[in-house]
Amino acid sequence: MPKVYTIAYENCYAGSLANPQDLFTVANSHWREQYQRSEGGFEWEVLSEHGDPVKTASGLRVAVDGALKDVEPGSIVIVPAMNYPGGKAFSAKLLALRGVIDWLRRQYANGCIISAHCTSSFVVAETGLLDGLSATTSWWLATQFSQRYPSISLSAGQLVVENERLITGGANGAEVLSGLLLVDRFMGKAMASLCAKTLLVDTNMTQQTPYLILPQQPDHNDALVLSVQDRLEKNLAEPFSLEALAQQCHVSTRTLMRRFKAAVGDTPNSYLQSLRIEAAKKLLESTGLSAELVMQRVGYVDASSFNRLFLRKTGLTPRAYRQKFAYL
Repeated sequence: MPKVYTIAYENCYAGSLANPQDLFTVANSHWREQYQRSEGGFEWEVLSEHGDPVKTASGLRVAVDGALKDVEPGSIVIVPAMNYPGGKAFSAKLLALRGVIDWLRRQYANGCIISAHCTSSFVVAETGLLDGLSATTSWWLATQFSQRYPSISLSAGQLVVENERLITGGANGAEVLSGLLLVDRFMGKAMASLCAKTLLVDTNMTQQTPYLILPQQPDHNDALVLSVQDRLEKNLAEPFSLEALAQQCHVSTRTLMRRFKAAVGDTPNSYLQSLRIEAAKKLLESTGLSAELVMQRVGYVDASSFNRLFLRKTGLTPRAYRQKFAYL
């Protein structure tokens, strides 16, 4: 069984740090019971860059087993998620982790498996190891991830993406699903299934898509685009016409498309579809309106087209979405 090394660093999440070890503890218990052994299974250490204790995002002080060191080939390295301070502060945090990032690159070259999720997917992306591969992160960080790492194919709807020795996951909680993949790999499917049942983990939950909301758009100062966004948001149900929109803004359609995509990263029509689906989700969650009336409220007249788009954007039909998320 490979040894597991979890990397502790300032402002990482305590649960993200400890949850995989709890999972491996449960796996070891089942493993030893099945094979009638008093030992065996996964072993682990917690390391920090210089061997110092760290303070997690919640203020919990965590002692570690030692400083970063070159580990055995085939070992598992887990990078917990961190608190997201946003913008330049997050870039500064990644820069401060340069020593960890260089260490991760060396361990991967030595044959180790690296598992990360949420904000720590950014840490692994900084190594360059994910370039040309697929990865995921928390759904609400998708725009930031795509902009920072254009050479990585982001699968924002996936909860976990596995690339043999590189595993990335979505928001907090995905570290347990990633851990189950490793239990499956080294102890077998039956053991992974038993651990999931013991810990009440829904292994059928593989998508983040139903939880996606329209991401916060990057800050920009393009007055034209801000005006267009405002028009679209205030007139969701109106038929879309790029020509009419450009005419209202006194620019050509070509200029409008170019500036909108540069500022927002999307076309006006696609942006409007996202706004409409988000509005439909809120109506399904908070009202008793029929799916047909919801469809009409957000500007659609063809039920089959609306249902297809809703399914593509959320991974659920309108009815299934309401059953899952309605709070009436």
